[in-house]
Amino acid sequence: MRFAGLVALAVAVAAGGCAVHPTPPVKAPARAQASEVSGVWDGMSQTTIQGGLGAGDTKIEKQEWHLTQAGDAISGYYIAALTFVSGDGRPYVCNRQPQFSATQRFDVSGRVKGGVIEIDELEQQLASQAGRCDPGARRLARYRGRLDGDVLILTNILANSGPRQMLYRIRHPESLDGLVAQASPAADRRADDKPDLTLPEPSGPSQTLASSSPPADVSGMWVWEHSGMVPGGDEKQEREEWHVSQDGSKLTGYYDRIVHQVSTDGQAYRCSMALDFQIVTRYQFRGEVSGNRVMIYESSFEVLNPNACDNGKRRLDAYEGQALPDELRLVWGVGGQILRRPRPDVPTQRF
Repeated sequence: MRFAGLVALAVAVAAGGCAVHPTPPVKAPARAQASEVSGVWDGMSQTTIQGGLGAGDTKIEKQEWHLTQAGDAISGYYIAALTFVSGDGRPYVCNRQPQFSATQRFDVSGRVKGGVIEIDELEQQLASQAGRCDPGARRLARYRGRLDGDVLILTNILANSGPRQMLYRIRHPESLDGLVAQASPAADRRADDKPDLTLPEPSGPSQTLASSSPPADVSGMWVWEHSGMVPGGDEKQEREEWHVSQDGSKLTGYYDRIVHQVSTDGQAYRCSMALDFQIVTRYQFRGEVSGNRVMIYESSFEVLNPNACDNGKRRLDAYEGQALPDELRLVWGVGGQILRRPRPDVPTQRF
């Protein structure tokens, strides 16, 4: 920021024969602290894809920015955790599921000029395990924005009508960095062997939901299931049973997460001395619903079925999502999941 020199102006007054004293100098605004943009920033967005093969699908993106400012120069990177949800329920070809996730990294650089923040994306990197669900490269963005306390407001100036992007400063960050190489887009739920990660509750406008519509009814039981392979080829089945209690817009409840892993090469696990093992964990949560928007925060967990094969690595997640008549679509740290109401019991026919 440049400061204009102070000019002392003396005005001679003909009438009265006296001179006016010089105008007091205007105090220039203090220079912004060089470290004000440095830190970790968190943001989330949800959009509906308008054109192309993915038209009608939902794209959910959670970003974690790591920025360093030295003088006017800015450098760093951000991690983007993407989840794509099929708009018509049909599965994607890449994983035969109605959604997939991927994690990307973007290196950035920029500067602060006259209070305006300018940031350019330099390079895009995809997680090494993206596989067939690689969302592909996109045009690198150029951002311009400003800082408002602990909120960093950015706009992509290369997009025709790009929305403003709100990033919130994380005071006690836990990095997503270690998840870049481990994130598996074929699975739409966290793996128990990922690093611990406690997500902060969102700050700013998204923390309290507001809607003129009555809250959707999400009470009752919801189920999520997934089957896949772990590195090494063994089979892994996951099931979650969510039990939600609702009082107006407030939510409380718990869910039981069951992980069953089976050896496919006939070799017993050393930890269980058997060809399979099972781990059951109960997570307590609270939340809020406004209209069809849902926010849920896990508060604690308890291991119901201890097992020697349990690596003990768990984390508490925060979710944001949408309630549909028979689906609850949630996005969390590095992915998302769709909960569905279980089918009602069908009575047997009596003869």
